[in-house]
Amino acid sequence: MGLSDLLSDLWPGEGTDATPEAGPADGTARSAVYECRNCGTTVDPGTRRCPNCGAEEIASYRVD
Repeated sequence: MGLSDLLSDLWPGEGTDATPEAGPADGTARSAVYECRNCGTTVDPGTRRCPNCGAEEIASYRVD
């Protein structure tokens, strides 16, 4: 089981915390996880303010 399989088990469906991004030349998909830089809460892509602490800094981590 690959990392992308594990992530899809954790975040199935649309509008989740892991979103496919353009992959490398071999056509594989990449995912990203979005988290509040202040408290670490995982948020949806496009979130501008953390629903937990109100901070406006959201970090994205690419998961290859």
